[in-house]
Amino acid sequence: MTAPLQRLVRALGWPGLAGLAALLLAVAAIVLGQRWDAQAAALQAEARTLRAKARPAAAATAVPVSVQQWQAALPAAAARQQRLADLLELSIRMDLNSARTEHRLATSEGLERLRVTMPLTGSYAQLRRFIGAALAHDPALSLDALKLRRVSPGSTDVDAELQWSLHGRAAP
Repeated sequence: MTAPLQRLVRALGWPGLAGLAALLLAVAAIVLGQRWDAQAAALQAEARTLRAKARPAAAATAVPVSVQQWQAALPAAAARQQRLADLLELSIRMDLNSARTEHRLATSEGLERLRVTMPLTGSYAQLRRFIGAALAHDPALSLDALKLRRVSPGSTDVDAELQWSLHGRAAP
């Protein structure tokens, strides 16, 4: 150690040096905290601006729909098998392995809902692409539940159980 530093250590002692180090750390924390506060304020202002821009766009696209109009826009019951086949084909095209699927049809008040339980195995990225593509392909499809489980910690594949609902108009 240099002579001035040795004199400082002797004058303050180790407890004094620890206090000096704590003081320097506190000053650094205050400076960093102020910078982080300024960044947070800037990001909040940007978020408010984006929200303000998004509100008019969302209001312009929101079309009031009656229950009858919504029901009339749903696919007919005759399209149910093709829609289910499209969903299964999409999983095959995306190279997701499926052991089996289960379907259950329920009808009520002119509506039908085909619940499809689909166990799949693939990478997380494959599953995300599949879910996005399926929802984009069929506007009357909903993903009701998703369970993910990694087979082993080092595995890249994920076992997934997806529960879909194909909504449609019931046959008269």
